[in-house]
Amino acid sequence: MSGRDAGAGADALSSLPPPPPRPVQWRRAWEQVVLLWRNDPKDALDAAYGIKDALGGMTDERLLQRVLRDPVGRAVMAERADLPGLLADHARLAEMPPGSLGRAYLEFARRHGINAAYLIESEHRMSRDFGKLDPVRQWFSDRLTVLHDVWHVLAGYDAVNAGESAIICFSIGQGLTYRPMPVFVVMMLLAGHLTPRRAFEAHRRGRRAALLVAQDYETLLWKPLEDVRRELGLPAPTVDHAGRTPEGMLIPASA
Repeated sequence: MSGRDAGAGADALSSLPPPPPRPVQWRRAWEQVVLLWRNDPKDALDAAYGIKDALGGMTDERLLQRVLRDPVGRAVMAERADLPGLLADHARLAEMPPGSLGRAYLEFARRHGINAAYLIESEHRMSRDFGKLDPVRQWFSDRLTVLHDVWHVLAGYDAVNAGESAIICFSIGQGLTYRPMPVFVVMMLLAGHLTPRRAFEAHRRGRRAALLVAQDYETLLWKPLEDVRRELGLPAPTVDHAGRTPEGMLIPASA
């Protein structure tokens, strides 16, 4: 970024407008829950984003304010690099060194058919605020959307029932306290996807790690995954989850 662009980015952070109100939309939330219960793959992603949006709340705003208070996070936000675009560019990710966070993310995305561009399209489609947010908040919302899968890789949790349960507990520890998340945790515990012990361990890992929303992923993606974990205070999952874990909780070592 040029000096002029950096200055403009810093100015934008100093003159943010107030966030829009986000009251609960109960009828819409129920409609999206019904869609999710139908378990139709073509509706599942939109329904999940729709539930999160309909239940409202100011979690994103609280996280944004924490990032603004973090020196690294504020610099990243002033630059506003296109992380969704980078994660959607599999050819670019393939150029990153073997063993890097970027290559590990690419392998994870390919194995699960994840397309960062499609995630952004779905989130925009289901957001009441898309087209209304100021550029900084829209950038931050998009970044949060794609960071979910980056955190899967950082934390070592797979994208199946047990792994999704664990990453939700981990994310709550990071401050992502969206209203549906505690309900999802209870449902997953009752369904047997995760034990209370493993849920507690995942939450503790998230709470003890650095503020992950504030990190410079455009740089971290090029670094060795294990070095990034150490830098962010995140031991390997087999250290924090010693012993046998539920099937599908951890990313396979060969993946």
